[in-house]
Parts: sequence; structure tokens; C-alpha cells
Amino acid sequence: MDRFAVIGLGRFGSRLAQNLAAAGAEVIAIDHSRQIVEELRDKVTLAIALDATDEQALRLQGIDQVDCAVVGIGNNFEANALATVLLRSIGVKRIISRAGNQMQAQILQRIGADGVVRPEDEAADRWSHRLLAPFTIDHIELAESYAIIQMPTPGAWVGKTLAELDMRRKHQVTLVAIKRLAGAEAPRTGAPGLPAGAAIGPSDQDLLERIVEAPLPTSRLRDTDILVIAGFDQDIEKLPK
Repeated sequence: MDRFAVIGLGRFGSRLAQNLAAAGAEVIAIDHSRQIVEELRDKVTLAIALDATDEQALRLQGIDQVDCAVVGIGNNFEANALATVLLRSIGVKRIISRAGNQMQAQILQRIGADGVVRPEDEAADRWSHRLLAPFTIDHIELAESYAIIQMPTPGAWVGKTLAELDMRRKHQVTLVAIKRLAGAEAPRTGAPGLPAGAAIGPSDQDLLERIVEAPLPTSRLRDTDILVIAGFDQDIEKLPK
């Protein structure tokens, strides 16, 4: 089981700690506020009120033994930086620190953070992609302006083979995989987990078992397929809906 320490339990830290704990991870949640700690006590493995810049206190709680520590302090950069340095000095394997801007991110990386999270910027980036391409299900940025997305099969593509669609030439994107409903043909009604005779909508399809198929030139797309596509954001946003 992975062991995490989340230091700083504001909105970001609290949500992260609860999500990790809900996924089955062992989570030690730390904040200087006893009230915040009490609110999380039953939602994580251990919730402690202490000063995250106190080396002895961190060692006593076994923070030096966690697999990853996340410093989520967002309103006090000095405390954030001190906690990051201290976690590195006591031997924490992996440290992720929160930054409010690019300069803070650079400083945190230089003093020991293995990774930096900027929640406000990342949320804004995700929403900009959703607003510009609302047909996408998921968006994972691989590099600046280049991403992998998941999207339902556009109506204009249903029944066509990948050779006919020729996505690379016509749309400058690459089909990485096809997530297809298990079975020879994708059912339209009476699917497992749904009432008999009920039509399958996009949200209902998440209840059904899917398999991943490698795309071949002869692969013919179905209206229930989920496509995993890689490409530049500007090209993805121009894909058929």
C-alpha cells in the first residue's frame, strides 16, 4: 500500500488527502489548524495538528517513511519552501509541492521538490480545453499544446474504416486506441446494469465493460466506441463533433 503525507489542508490539500484515502492509500494529513484536522480525522488514516517545519515532529509521526509527501500550503510560501527543504533533508522519497506562480515553481524545484503542482493554472487549462472542445471526455497534456484525449466517435465517422478516415492526413491527429464495448456487437438496449429496453446514453456506457483494441486500417468505427487520440490542441479542437 502506498503511503502519503499531505501537508497543508486547505481546499486543495483536503480534497487530495480524501481522494487518496478513498482510493485505498494510507494518508497522513497535517495542518497547523486543529479544527481542520478534526474535520478530516475520520476520512484519512491519520490527521495531525503540527508545525510542518518542525523536523522532530515530522519524524515522530513517521513522515520520513512515506512514499510521497505533498506540500499543499498555498497561503504562506515561506512555510511551503521550508517544509519542502525539511522533507528532502529527512529523506522523503518523493516530494510534490504547490506553487502559486512560475517563479515559485522554479524555486521549489531547485530546493528539492520532485514535482510542482499549480492547481489554479491546471484547472484553468483543463477548463479551457473543455470549453473549446466540449465533445472530449478526458484531456491529458503530454507537452505544451500537445495532448491525448478520449472522445466519443463523431457521427460522421460511424461505420467508416480508419483507412477511409485517414486521420493523420485529414486531421493531423493519431488514433492511439479504441475503447470498445465487450462483445461482437455493441448493444443498444438491455445492457448489463441498465433496465431492460433502456437506450444507452454516453453516461450509461461507463457502466459497461470495455476492451481496448489496437487501431488497424480495417477497423470500422461504431457509434459506441470511445476513441483515444493524440495531437496538438489546435487540431483536436477542429475534429468533427
